[in-house]
Amino acid sequence: MEPILAEEFLYRVKDNDTIKDLCSKFNTSKSNIVRNNDDIDLYTGEWIKVKVNDYISHFVKPMESLSKIAEIYDVSVKKLKSDNDLSENRLYIGQLIKIYKPKD
Repeated sequence: MEPILAEEFLYRVKDNDTIKDLCSKFNTSKSNIVRNNDDIDLYTGEWIKVKVNDYISHFVKPMESLSKIAEIYDVSVKKLKSDNDLSENRLYIGQLIKIYKPKD
């Protein structure tokens, strides 16, 4: 899945979508989804407004390192460590790394 970079967009609900799934998929919270939509029954075909957080979620894959992730997103290893409160370079498969968008 490609990272979600938009600030706000419309999403058409698919079969079996849950708020929890959407929060994970779009880097947002349940309160953001509820706050931005009048009716949040999540029926198939419904359009909802999604407002994403100020970061991209990256889940560590096998053989990935901080330096490889830093290269992918064009950020420094130091920034990744700082933004994710990491004291060492060790990563775990499936670990969530947040890549914060630069402030304009």
